[in-house]
Amino acid sequence: MLLPGFVLAVALAVQAPVPPPSPSAYVGSWNVRITDAADTFVSGGIQIEKNGDALTAGLVWRWGSYAPATSVEVRDGALRIVRGAEPGKQDAWDARLEGGVLKGVVTYPDGKTHHFEGRRAPALAPGKAPRWGRPVRLFDGKTLAGWRLRDPAAKNGWAVVNGELAVVDPKDNADFVSARTFRDFKLHLEFNVDAKSNSGVYLRGRYEIQILDNPDGRMALDTHGCGAVYSRMAPSADAAKAAGEWQTLDVELAGRQVTVRLNGTLIVQGTIAGVTGGALSPFEDEPGPLMLQGDHGKVRFRNIMVTPAR
Repeated sequence: MLLPGFVLAVALAVQAPVPPPSPSAYVGSWNVRITDAADTFVSGGIQIEKNGDALTAGLVWRWGSYAPATSVEVRDGALRIVRGAEPGKQDAWDARLEGGVLKGVVTYPDGKTHHFEGRRAPALAPGKAPRWGRPVRLFDGKTLAGWRLRDPAAKNGWAVVNGELAVVDPKDNADFVSARTFRDFKLHLEFNVDAKSNSGVYLRGRYEIQILDNPDGRMALDTHGCGAVYSRMAPSADAAKAAGEWQTLDVELAGRQVTVRLNGTLIVQGTIAGVTGGALSPFEDEPGPLMLQGDHGKVRFRNIMVTPAR
């Protein structure tokens, strides 16, 4: 027989309000997906750090670069992040933790909103050195088989031209996505970018390796230069050739560890902190496709080979 006092204590414990999340509960990296977007640009990444008693943050949202937030605060358990210093041109994220899920809404300068949900980014800690399987040729040089448009309703500006996979009409063109998906892999491909054009190769559909006709030496060593992990990791050297020349790109990705060789020169080596702008999916624990950017100018690809880990 249960004592009345015990029953009352249990009842009070069940009814006791859950304390609001502390600022520390938000610290870390978050993979975020917009739940009500009308297009395929639904990915985001939020990184929150504690700096003394204050919080700082940086974000990737839909497309564009990783950039620091202007302000971060937690009041009564609710998170608010603002990006953009100029009044009237700020984006604001308001979110709250619900059962370990980050749920909220972002409000843009024009008053429009998107709702989102996020979960903590996985560590993807390095394990044993990968054992590589058999190489897979992703482009047969004859057809577009094995590839699909990022947005099936968008215009297709891709074509096979002289055995090459080419962007023949970049205006409003969709990105091109491989049917096969990969987790850890090695990639080899060759590309030829037109003058003043750029493209990108998305690893797992979420980490963009920039392809660019570098406008100058300073840009070449920026996080937006050719061979960079876009807005995340800058090349250590300018190994790019002139526009109109064929170039080689060799990448190895295992967990978050990446190496990038451009025309045989090692230019990037280290840990990718999070997704880049334009990612197809934000969830880093999932395998993903190879994705080629197709709306920033004319570019051609050939000899696209992926060697997956076994």
